[in-house]
Amino acid sequence: MQASHSLRPPAFEIESDAPAWRVLPEGRDFSPEFLELRPQIFGWIEDYYDRDHLTRAGDWMLAVEPEAPEYLVVAALLHDLERKIPGGPQLEFATVPWSDREYNDAHAGRSAVVVPTWLTAFGADPDLALAVAQPIREHEFGGSPDGDLMQAADSISFLETNADLIAGWVNTGRCTPEKGVEKLRWMGERVRHPEGGKIARRYMERSIRQFEELQTER
Repeated sequence: MQASHSLRPPAFEIESDAPAWRVLPEGRDFSPEFLELRPQIFGWIEDYYDRDHLTRAGDWMLAVEPEAPEYLVVAALLHDLERKIPGGPQLEFATVPWSDREYNDAHAGRSAVVVPTWLTAFGADPDLALAVAQPIREHEFGGSPDGDLMQAADSISFLETNADLIAGWVNTGRCTPEKGVEKLRWMGERVRHPEGGKIARRYMERSIRQFEELQTER
């Protein structure tokens, strides 16, 4: 089992009403299998370029829905992990809309294969490995109640952690400032889950302000 780095503080600012970093909610019992698997997941995402986003997606899943089933928390923590495996779909940032269905379905669908395969290889419960596939497949556009929760956790977490990532895309010429703002707006405005959507829109405005400050500093 790989060790978690749960004592390492996040690199971003957490608002006072946001969930704590990698802290499970009090008063809820989790299965021994989940508690054993969670540190393995943190180990797997340790060297992933967007690790904080995945970590916070797991945190936000339980903040939006404290009784979310364990497979949804696992799905949130791993939903983008196809990008860790070479050969995945690529999006041309400068010209293709962020909402492009072909790219997003390919990305989500590949993750829905990669993640259950990894879970199975590491001895996770087969039912859990099977259950994560559909919400991961729906994390970009939602659709089912599970998919809508996944989309909300994904969006809120992305907006909380990734203003600097988008600014980096702009600063290196991968897309225009306008396209950068479009990404943040799409992540905030797409959320179907009612409560999650309110939180996402608040973080969207915050993320846009952070992005604009980073642009000023160029």
